[in-house]
Amino acid sequence: MTDLQETTLPLLLASARDLARGGIIDTSPLREGALLFDLSRHDRVLISGRDRIRFLHAMLSNDVKGLQAGAGRWATFNTVQGRTVSDVRLFDLDDDRKTGSILALLEPGARGGFVDGLDKYVISEKVFFEDDEGGALLLVAGAGAEAALPAVPELLYGHLEAEIGGAAVRILRLDRSSPEGQDFGLWLRETDRAAVVAALGLPMGAPELLEAARIEAGQVRFGIDLTTTNIPLEAGLKERAISFTKGCYIGQEVICRIDSLGTPGRKLVRLRVAGDSPEPGTDLFREGKAVGFVTSALRTAEGALAFGYVKKRSNALGTVLRVGQAEGPEATVGAEL
Repeated sequence: MTDLQETTLPLLLASARDLARGGIIDTSPLREGALLFDLSRHDRVLISGRDRIRFLHAMLSNDVKGLQAGAGRWATFNTVQGRTVSDVRLFDLDDDRKTGSILALLEPGARGGFVDGLDKYVISEKVFFEDDEGGALLLVAGAGAEAALPAVPELLYGHLEAEIGGAAVRILRLDRSSPEGQDFGLWLRETDRAAVVAALGLPMGAPELLEAARIEAGQVRFGIDLTTTNIPLEAGLKERAISFTKGCYIGQEVICRIDSLGTPGRKLVRLRVAGDSPEPGTDLFREGKAVGFVTSALRTAEGALAFGYVKKRSNALGTVLRVGQAEGPEATVGAEL
């Protein structure tokens, strides 16, 4: 079994293992109505200072200079070797050069790598990082999520201010449960949580339900599907979190060179597994040789669904692999993520 302990975020790895070992999770409640989830464990950092735009644009994989207040981006922060230190959703709260700020939304436990890594590159630039102390983050997801809110941003990673239950809330359009961006984050003060929850009147959803939904929908998650051993191209982020026209950023040379070759040496793909859902890190075999490993997995009534990294010569659609050992259960390669 591949050891993911050193390359994944501990909280997400534990959650992914529990999900793989658990029973069948019915995701139909999300198709029947809107549910409320608590995402307050996600790290949140406010980035301010007059040089914040220029600095982030030079550090991250996506275009930050093009951001305007009310808009956002998905980006990655990489090493010079092109490997992913963290991914981040950026939300431009106020584009005033001197007084404005950007909200950085990160996976639980990713704050250290992101902030500490960026801070090493700050020399004379006016860039400041401040944790969102006293804040909370909720998520409205499922059928009718938009109707449950007073207003919603139109574009993915768009955001706007609103009032719910007499409390000020910033509503963020997110892609937590699927790539389509049909979820809405509610960023608010912790002291307003009770009032907002009461005003919405939505049932609370379990974390494993949200996690199961994103695996079914094919949404990649940093800290388990994309780690510090991967370049973002391997996880299918080329069209979603990388700009090839913005100019230089850390890791750009490696990422662009690999892209120019056509495809990385391995890619993250969907897998349909015959039998029990494999744990993260379980090896995948073809013709007796290890050709990849599992990242996320979910047990369903029709069998198991999984994501896994598979080498180029073995990741074509319909290829049959073996799970755990050379003669283990079959896993059929589906579409790339």
